Amino acid sequence: MQKLWRFITSLLFIITLTIAGLEFFRCAQSIYNSFSTNQYQGYLWLCVGMMSFVLIAIIFFRKNLDIMQTMTHEGAHMLVGGLFLRKKIYEFNAKSSETLKQNDNTLGYVSSNAQSANIFSTLAPYMLPYITFAMVFFRLMIKNECLPIIDFIIGFTLMFHFSCWKKDMRFDQSDIQRCGVFRSYLFIWTFIFFNLAIIFYSLGGGMTEPVNIIQANVEWFSKAWTDIKWLVSLI
Repeated sequence: MQKLWRFITSLLFIITLTIAGLEFFRCAQSIYNSFSTNQYQGYLWLCVGMMSFVLIAIIFFRKNLDIMQTMTHEGAHMLVGGLFLRKKIYEFNAKSSETLKQNDNTLGYVSSNAQSANIFSTLAPYMLPYITFAMVFFRLMIKNECLPIIDFIIGFTLMFHFSCWKKDMRFDQSDIQRCGVFRSYLFIWTFIFFNLAIIFYSLGGGMTEPVNIIQANVEWFSKAWTDIKWLVSLI
């Protein structure tokens, strides 16, 4: 029964990944077109923030970037498990790789009352750049004149999450092994494409009439529904 369930969910993830990939391609086209309509300012400050993280990480975060990445990783487990899945969290633990003893590769863990692994909480660190999304939601309350500042911060935090993904998305990661490598990567890339598209859509519209995250979700799902109907028509 478990093998059948894994097969069904894998098939579902393939379909959702296809749709998310199509919408991410549409988003890339939207970014490209923004340069011809002079509405690229949000993306410009996003890139400045991303490049600034690389420079600042080298100068200031080099010694502690490892522990910061681990804390963010475990924080995603705790956030999704405790807040959205209503698990009881008992313990939060994170440590630097320098403190690991021989034959120990556990950098951190979150202890809860969960009886079994849930794919949403298990793979949360790989699919949810929650610090960036917090900034995107905060963008709703920012005056237009201050948008470059928040867009810079969004780019800065997004690049930090890229560094976390680079570190964590390994075949031997215990989270990925627990959910199955093939199924995990389908699930992760579906949400990466979705999240990046929502973030990029939220930065569209220039500085005078910026798109907010609510409009971005409406735009994404409306285009996704159009693509779903197109895919169905091909069958």
